[in-house]
Amino acid sequence: MKRFFLGLTCLLSIVMLQAQEAEAKHISDKDRVALTPIVEDDNIPANAHKQLINKMTQIAAKNGCAATSDSRFVITCSADVLTKDITPTAPPMHAYTLAIHFYVGDGVEGRLFSSTTIEAKGVGKTPDKAYLNALKNVKVNDPAFKMLVDKGKAEIINYYNTQCDLVIAEAKAKATRQEYTAALDQLAGVPQVCEECYQKALDQSVVIYHAWRDQVCRMALNKAQIAWSKRDIDATAKALEDVPVDGACYDEAKALRQAISAKLEADERKEWELKMEEFDNRMRLQQESAATQDQQNTTDAVTVAPKEQIRANAVKAVKEEQENHPTTQPTYQIKGKWFK
Repeated sequence: MKRFFLGLTCLLSIVMLQAQEAEAKHISDKDRVALTPIVEDDNIPANAHKQLINKMTQIAAKNGCAATSDSRFVITCSADVLTKDITPTAPPMHAYTLAIHFYVGDGVEGRLFSSTTIEAKGVGKTPDKAYLNALKNVKVNDPAFKMLVDKGKAEIINYYNTQCDLVIAEAKAKATRQEYTAALDQLAGVPQVCEECYQKALDQSVVIYHAWRDQVCRMALNKAQIAWSKRDIDATAKALEDVPVDGACYDEAKALRQAISAKLEADERKEWELKMEEFDNRMRLQQESAATQDQQNTTDAVTVAPKEQIRANAVKAVKEEQENHPTTQPTYQIKGKWFK
C-alpha cells in the first residue's frame, strides 16, 4: 500500500509538466465510453447469461467502449424464440431460431438510446444446447452492432457534456459517504472526448484520492494511539507502519513515535527503536523505488497520460483497501420499458 502512496505522490509532482505534452498527442481511446453488460430478461435461461455477457462485452470492446460492472449506461438484451423444430435426422435434433434484441441506454433513468435485432439459429441434442448454440452463432463483428454502439455512444457523450456538474456532484457525495471506489469509478467513466468534463473528473479524482489517503492516515494513527494506550508495542509499531509518509497526519505519527521512545524504559526503548529502524529502512527502499519509477514516468511522458495513471493507481489502491466493502451496482430501470 505504501508503494502506491509514494508512487502517486511522485506522479502528482510531474502532472503539470506531462499534461501539456500528453494533450498534444493523439489518444486512440479518446472517444471510449463505459458500458455495463447485463442480462435482465427473465425469458433468457440462466445458463445462457454468462455467454451473453461475454458477447456484449466483446461487442462493447470492438466498438470503442470499456465494459465495466457499475456504469449507469448499459448494453443489454432480450430474446424471443421464433421457431422450435425437431430435425428429420437420426438421431433427431432440436433446432431453434432466436430473435435477439440488443439495447444501449441509460439504465438508471431507463432511457433507451439505440437498439438492434439479430436472428440466430442453433441445433443441439437438447433444447438448452440448441438455444446456447444459437447464441454462439451471434457474430460480434456484425455491422449492426457498430451502428448500435455508435448511436449509443453519441447519446452518452451528450449526457456528459450536458450533465457534467451532476456527475461531479454525485462522485463527491459518494466520497463523502466514504464510497471511494464508487466515486473514482464514476469519474473514470467520463470519456476523453468530453474534454471539459473529462478534465474536471480527472482533477476531482485526485482530490478524492487525497481524501481517502488522509482517512487511511487518520485511522492508522488512531489505531496506533489506542495500541499505545494499552502499552502494546508490537501493535503500535504495526499500526504506525500503515501511516502513509505523505498523509496529512504523518507529522503527528512522527511525534507519537518520539513520545513513545522518550517514555520507554531502556530495554523497551531498545526494542522499539529497533522496530522503528527496520521501518525506516523499508520506507527508504520504497522511496528509492518510487524515485526510480518517477524517472521512468518522466522518460515515458509521451506515452503515459499522467492523470489517467494517477487515477488508475488510485482506484487500484482504494480497491485493495476496501476489498471487503464492494461497491453497489446501480439500480437499473429497464425491465418493462425496453422489454417485458
